Amino acid sequence: MPIAPPLATDLPPLLRTVRFGRPLRWLAETGSTNADAAAWAVEGVAEGAVVGAEHQTAGRGRHGRAWSDAPGMNLLFSVVLRPPLPPERLGLVPLAAGVAVAEAVAPWVAPVVPQLKWPNDVLLGGRKAAGLLLEGHLAPGTPSTLVLGLGLNVNQPDFPPEIVGGATSLALEAGRPLPRAPLLADLLLALERRYDALLGGDEAGVCAAFEARMAGRGIDAAVAFAEDGRPPLRGTLLGVDPTGALRLATPDGPRLVAAGEVTFQKGKLRREK
Repeated sequence: MPIAPPLATDLPPLLRTVRFGRPLRWLAETGSTNADAAAWAVEGVAEGAVVGAEHQTAGRGRHGRAWSDAPGMNLLFSVVLRPPLPPERLGLVPLAAGVAVAEAVAPWVAPVVPQLKWPNDVLLGGRKAAGLLLEGHLAPGTPSTLVLGLGLNVNQPDFPPEIVGGATSLALEAGRPLPRAPLLADLLLALERRYDALLGGDEAGVCAAFEARMAGRGIDAAVAFAEDGRPPLRGTLLGVDPTGALRLATPDGPRLVAAGEVTFQKGKLRREK
């Protein structure tokens, strides 16, 4: 698939990163940028390589959910990562990425304040504007090869009926269309900085920054476990622990949750403006 102008040609002069986005492949259409980036990683491409697309025909989110997009309206891309972190610390990678996305988009949507829904959603006005998906290959004694996928609704004006009440875009919140190439340059810079800080040992800083933007912190919620059919776990959201796990206060005492889907009682989640 040939590179799709103009984004692929507009971005390189705007990059301020050392590694992220270098090299870059930007496609008119693909099945999944995560799958493309994973295949590129197998070929040995350098860490920080980015695959993006104007449209995905098989985009996906967590738990195998489909991710739909309006062609040419959003930012859909994946970054190849090889973090020298122990497996128990890899849960901090999507948290650091979520913080970076929130920090990068905040100036574009001010005064709306981006929030983070554990573990991988970015919310604007209480509605989902972006989702992150971390996938990878972990084998004992070998470096971790991960692919971080990001779907960010930038200029999409409307959404399918099944998600219209829970989704939004930067343009809808900002009240104007936004230029995608400068925004992508900001995103890659913020992602690289937060990722490098994490690798440099700033785990506490990542957790503190995530908690500062954490949606629903201090309120009651339920955590569903779609993978194994366990009943939802209910409690008060406290924050995250140094591994990236969710800290939850339940009637039976404090609990740590490594994976799950957080839901809030209708009307409980505060909309930040």
